Amino acid sequence: MAFLDEFIANFSSYGGPAHLNRFEVMIMSPYEANPNIQTDRYVSFKIVSLTLPGKNIRTVTNETIYGPTHEMAQGLTYAETVEMKFYLSSEHRERQYMLNWMDFIYKPDTYNLEYYNNYKRDISIFQLNKKDERLTGIKLIDCYPKTISPIEYSQENGEVGTIDIGFAFKEHYMIDGNGRELSRENIPSASTRTENGIPARFTRFGTGTFT
Repeated sequence: MAFLDEFIANFSSYGGPAHLNRFEVMIMSPYEANPNIQTDRYVSFKIVSLTLPGKNIRTVTNETIYGPTHEMAQGLTYAETVEMKFYLSSEHRERQYMLNWMDFIYKPDTYNLEYYNNYKRDISIFQLNKKDERLTGIKLIDCYPKTISPIEYSQENGEVGTIDIGFAFKEHYMIDGNGRELSRENIPSASTRTENGIPARFTRFGTGTFT
């Protein structure tokens, strides 16, 4: 019982377990694409499901050493897109919203491209508790709709229609319930010493030890 009590207490100290059906998304498209801000809120409420992106350290094999090789960090990669599924209204307002955004990026009449800074927008995704209070979340940086899924009609399908939207993004970071960034506060400062205590020096490839 002591272990169970400690387990429950540990969960409770961080807001309890995360219920994956309790989330909120804030999407805001460029004003030129959808001038009515209420439409942003309407579309945001129609999200059925989504997948938070992961994070991957890109590595390269260190073959400059004598003996067994090992992997070294080279950079950072994310998923190509974030997929979101939306309920589809009879007037297809959700699809039109995304089409307006995409047409603002790539003009269908002139085939001109809009400036990147004009069409990218940040998207916030919050974890909610049972009282619908925002606890934490992530902010997707520099987003825009990249793909709109096809819609399949069938006389045998009586379910509510949905549409999948793939959002491109640049990067993401953790935020608190008020939308403030958390990640920067938790990034450890760069170490100037190696594991064996020998002072290190910084190079364009990372750190190296003095010899």
